[in-house]
Amino acid sequence: MSSSLVMPLPDQEPGQRSSWTFHVMMLSLALPVLGLSFLLNVQGPHDVVIPWLQIPLPPTCGMQRTFGLDCPGCGLTRSFICLAHGDLTASLAYNPGGILVFALVVFQIPYRLAQLGRIWSGRTAWDLTHFSLWMWSLIGLVLLTQWGAKLIL
Repeated sequence: MSSSLVMPLPDQEPGQRSSWTFHVMMLSLALPVLGLSFLLNVQGPHDVVIPWLQIPLPPTCGMQRTFGLDCPGCGLTRSFICLAHGDLTASLAYNPGGILVFALVVFQIPYRLAQLGRIWSGRTAWDLTHFSLWMWSLIGLVLLTQWGAKLIL
């Protein structure tokens, strides 16, 4: 290997290196998401702010900006922040699906570390494909249900 940034792995079956990369990538996504959830604050009904600067982050929902309607994922960022700060009631008000997504992101840290440990020691990674499909189906159902309820009410 020519790159000094790549950690050498023990002898592996083909595909283990790509599995290693995938788990590192997922861990690299989960950690900042959780870190920012604890770092940022919700101010008022819509603003997410950097606390020490009191600068609101720009809104990111294209559907809200284009059509004036919330999308199924609207409120997830604020829901994450409220959960990180221990405010379950506000989290549910912003998006009830946020609890499931937050739990899934939190789960990524020990799971990905364990997977990397298994790969490092030459064992095969666990296959949670079916669990993942069921979890994402449940999350999708919750997001669409709460979105439909918001549109109707």
